[in-house]
Amino acid sequence: MIIKFYNKFMNFYDSKIAFSKLGDIFSLIYYFDKLKADNIKFTEFINEGVDQDINFLISTQKKGLLLYNSGEIIQLFKNKGFYGLTKHKSNYYAFHITGFHGNIISFSLKDKKAIKPYVVIRGGLSKGIHQIDFIDENLYVTNTYDNSILIYNKIYNKKNIHWKNYDNIIYPNDKLLNGRSSSNYNHFNSIFRYKKFIYLFAHNETKKSSRNSEIYKLDKNNFNVIEIKKTTGSNGHNIYIDENQILFCKSIEGTLSSEKKDILQHKNIFTRGLSVSNKYLILGGSEIAHNRNDRGSSSGYIYIYNLNFKLLQKICIDKTQIQEVRQINIEEKTLSNSKYNI
Repeated sequence: MIIKFYNKFMNFYDSKIAFSKLGDIFSLIYYFDKLKADNIKFTEFINEGVDQDINFLISTQKKGLLLYNSGEIIQLFKNKGFYGLTKHKSNYYAFHITGFHGNIISFSLKDKKAIKPYVVIRGGLSKGIHQIDFIDENLYVTNTYDNSILIYNKIYNKKNIHWKNYDNIIYPNDKLLNGRSSSNYNHFNSIFRYKKFIYLFAHNETKKSSRNSEIYKLDKNNFNVIEIKKTTGSNGHNIYIDENQILFCKSIEGTLSSEKKDILQHKNIFTRGLSVSNKYLILGGSEIAHNRNDRGSSSGYIYIYNLNFKLLQKICIDKTQIQEVRQINIEEKTLSNSKYNI
């Protein structure tokens, strides 16, 4: 009964209060939270296969922000609730939930440690933020619970920006009249620039709405929607495009898929988190928890493949969901500013 009431309250808060002035006031509770890196050895994982000589960041629901480094894992930040990850020059950026709201933080990496962390955007940012990414010099933020994309121009090295001081806001499928209960709610959770276009992945809350996930194609210059492609997947995440294919996660089905076929299948795993380089493809996954309250007790998985889709290594992280994966010290092709995407 208590959990049911809490969930109803949170849905009401996220839809009606979070984006209001009252939400901004409430978020002040967390304004003076001090951000510090932990940089401690993390041992709550099991490894199968040969350790690959690879480095990547992992955003998790319950175990903070992790750095995998050739067989070992360092817990850079132990705070719960990390999601979007991106990079600009030598700085990394991550979304982090703080209570009913969230911040976007930045940090650098040196000797396998997070250094010089600071808050970039704070003050009422929705806790529903998913992917974030730089397109050219500007930061694009999937404001998922609002069906919108926030754009912050040239924020490199800026600190403590109030979330409403964005330079532009995009509504690819109009504003919501009834929060996440609106008929046009898409749950946009992923963003990717390829050449002259921006692609958004619409999760569409398939299990609730019976609408399969979709891919929105936008003009990069004026943000007009050019095309909407339906997929055969449910509650999907991630999108990556190259000259040969479009890849995305059909999350409920447990697959990594292209428009033409399912490429990788993990039974009873909710696929989410995709990283691609010239050497590896990394797929994130979590044990399917149909009840959101059970997500904290389910395990997360990292699957490391070569580019021929041969599984090289599997990592199980105890009692957390995997949200995002990004390779570092190598060209990460799922970042919009990769040389392959411009």
